[in-house]
Amino acid sequence: MAALQALRNGKMGIIIMIFIALALLSFILTDLLGKNNLFSTTDEIGQIAGETVKIQEYQQKIEETEAFVKISQGSASINEDLQNRIREDVWRQMIAEKTFSKVYENAGIDVTADELLDMVVGNHISPALRPLFTNPQTNSYDRQLAENFLRNKNQNPQAAFFWSFQEKSLKQDRLYNKYITLLRKSLYYPQAQAQVDAEKQAKEIEIAFVGVRYNAIPDSTIEVSNSEIKQRFEKNKELYKVDETRDIEYVAFPIKPTELDEQETSEVLAELKEDFASAETDAYRFAQQNSDASVVERWVSKEQLDKILVSFVETAQAGEVYGPYRSGDTYKISRLVAVEQRPDSVKARHILIREDAELADSLYNALKNGADFAAAARKYSEDPGSAINGGDLDWFPEGVMTQTFNDACFSGKKGDIVKIQSPFGTHIINIQDKGVANTKYSVATIEKTIQFSSRTQQEVFGKANAFAIVAKDKQQFEAQIDSLNLVKRYGNAIRKNANSINTLRSAREIVKWAYKANVGDVSDVFKTDDQFVVAVLVKEQEKGYSDVKELEPILSREIRNEKKADIIAKAAAGKSLSEIAELYNAKVDTANHITFTSNVISGAGNEPKLVGAVVATKKGDRVEALKGNNAVYVAEVTSVDSKEADLEAAKVAYMQQFQNFNLQVSSFVADVDIEDNRIKFY
Repeated sequence: MAALQALRNGKMGIIIMIFIALALLSFILTDLLGKNNLFSTTDEIGQIAGETVKIQEYQQKIEETEAFVKISQGSASINEDLQNRIREDVWRQMIAEKTFSKVYENAGIDVTADELLDMVVGNHISPALRPLFTNPQTNSYDRQLAENFLRNKNQNPQAAFFWSFQEKSLKQDRLYNKYITLLRKSLYYPQAQAQVDAEKQAKEIEIAFVGVRYNAIPDSTIEVSNSEIKQRFEKNKELYKVDETRDIEYVAFPIKPTELDEQETSEVLAELKEDFASAETDAYRFAQQNSDASVVERWVSKEQLDKILVSFVETAQAGEVYGPYRSGDTYKISRLVAVEQRPDSVKARHILIREDAELADSLYNALKNGADFAAAARKYSEDPGSAINGGDLDWFPEGVMTQTFNDACFSGKKGDIVKIQSPFGTHIINIQDKGVANTKYSVATIEKTIQFSSRTQQEVFGKANAFAIVAKDKQQFEAQIDSLNLVKRYGNAIRKNANSINTLRSAREIVKWAYKANVGDVSDVFKTDDQFVVAVLVKEQEKGYSDVKELEPILSREIRNEKKADIIAKAAAGKSLSEIAELYNAKVDTANHITFTSNVISGAGNEPKLVGAVVATKKGDRVEALKGNNAVYVAEVTSVDSKEADLEAAKVAYMQQFQNFNLQVSSFVADVDIEDNRIKFY
């Protein structure tokens, strides 16, 4: 205490106080001037069309959507991939809602309660509801079922929430459809325009042409200045808009099971072997309880067995266990359950009754007493695929039907009529015929996937961490790769809400690091699935426009080709096609059946400008030095076949183009000012 008091009262105390004050100031300035400054609103996740979006609103919508998905799927949880998709879907939905809500309001569009009811029980049933309220017996929408649900939904909180969520979705869907309909009704396709379009579509053009490739003139003969590149960039700047992205380079250290891991997996199965052989419970049930893979009870021929088991089943007694043995990335032990002579296939017919147990019993008794099976199947079976054929399933091999159905058919006798249950309902089966009997084996198998141990994971982490410790900057990062003979990988144009990078799944933490780091920074070790990753940030691309230096090769090539085209045009002036071809070591080509809707010209490739030019040209006229995608073209129209204009065909073509109208309307969302800062939270 005395020492502390002395520091407080003395000069040393003043020095320390100044030091602490400077440290705090430095910390504050770093935050203010850095990427995460203190003036940012902590709960602001972004902006959409000038409207601030709070984390609370976004998270609530995510939680509601997750709850809806869980109810829909009947699942208590959702995996990481689905969770990531939900986050993206919710964000896109919020963009659409906040953007279109103003559009709907300005257009005076709304959805009333009566309209929503009409979508559920009226004459305009929403397609989204049909799967929910379809009667399985009639396979049609059941309005009474929907009414009962609406009437009783508030008695079940889960049902009430489910409907509340669904109702919001229905309303947004109806609003959008109303808006699209309004726009469609406002469009007009004049008869005169239809006539023009029809005449264009009716023309078939034949041409002779020369295509002088741009490389016919050496690049070295054409100069392109920096000012020309810059001028072209500024003129077409809007074509080079880019989103905010990051580029990284990285090395991966895969975590693979070692020989010791394989041995331990084999030993786990070896310890189970005795219990498996002596298991008093069903062998398949024991296998299912102890296997990493799903276990299905089935009978197989020798040819269908794993080759390593063939010699085992030929000599083994029922109850014997073979293994452990390696199979791909797993170890297995297999128990021979039984050996029987069973038909290779069975011919049968059936009647399916999904829920009416009394009807099933009545039919079964009637059929056992000689009733017409085919007639009963056509009248009562709820398997429409076979009912139309009197229930006939034709011949089928073992293992293609559900387990109980399969066993009834292959274990029963020819002519038997049996009644069994399956996940689909009650089946009344008539075994019509049985194929040739073959030796078949029932083999239960326990499978364990070979996985890396925590020991192996730690060893690989040690290697990755050693790399990261030495690789403090880009230069050392490269040097380490060379000295350790590692493979460098590239992650380019990574968006800030990405969850994966190339084949790296669960890479969210790497993405978040890339948006906080500075160019040249080397990351710590990240774990993604079954590998460790160390990355270096090599490029920051902020939202705006591409760097003109990066576009220089593209822009200079475009300018150079235009200059070449001018040279070719001057040289071709007044010359015949053959003279132009001889001058540039090219050839005279021909192309026919060119129409207004053509995309490609034979001998030229994808050249829409050339198509447009020759279609608009009269027979005998010439298209001079047209700058195409692949070459400079001089073309002569040698034939024009003008068929009778089909106005109706033109209108149909117009309406086909209009089918994309929804997408065109939706695309204007991309032009809305959106600020996405979700990376601060997720």
